[in-house]
Amino acid sequence: MNKNVITVLVASGLLVGCQQSVQTASEKFNELPPAVQRTVRAQAPNAEIAEVTQTTQNGAQVYEVQLRGEGQNPKIVVAADGTLVSTDMPKTAGTLKKMLTPTGAVGTPLSALPETAQKTIQAHAPNSQITGISRHNVNGRVIYEVEFADKGKNPTIQVAEDGTLVQDLQK
Repeated sequence: MNKNVITVLVASGLLVGCQQSVQTASEKFNELPPAVQRTVRAQAPNAEIAEVTQTTQNGAQVYEVQLRGEGQNPKIVVAADGTLVSTDMPKTAGTLKKMLTPTGAVGTPLSALPETAQKTIQAHAPNSQITGISRHNVNGRVIYEVEFADKGKNPTIQVAEDGTLVQDLQK
């Protein structure tokens, strides 16, 4: 009987310890910048957060988010602006292809843009299919250029990070 009681107490202690580490990781995740949280959730919407660390890669601040899964613990690395840097996930969600840089690399989904920019884009092209989004730094201001699918034309719109329309739909 004593063995059973001791076994139950040890198991309970382990469960409480695990629960506290999950809770701590969850709290750290909730303190991350919203753009980082969105990117992680886009990659693994239902995953349990195991660990969150902040580090530097190639001179840029990044967040490493370790997930807890059955038989695997994939890691997602996200830049402070929400850009997916790398992932151990078997398949990335959405169309994230490469890290956005100030030089205008492309490949981010609309959902990774600031909400104000998303609203402006949707207001000016509500039913258009987006084929690409590039980020540019113009005079210290972040501008998103969005290209839409239109046979032979590929119209674009330019929106600032704060949602200001910089260039209306150009066909």
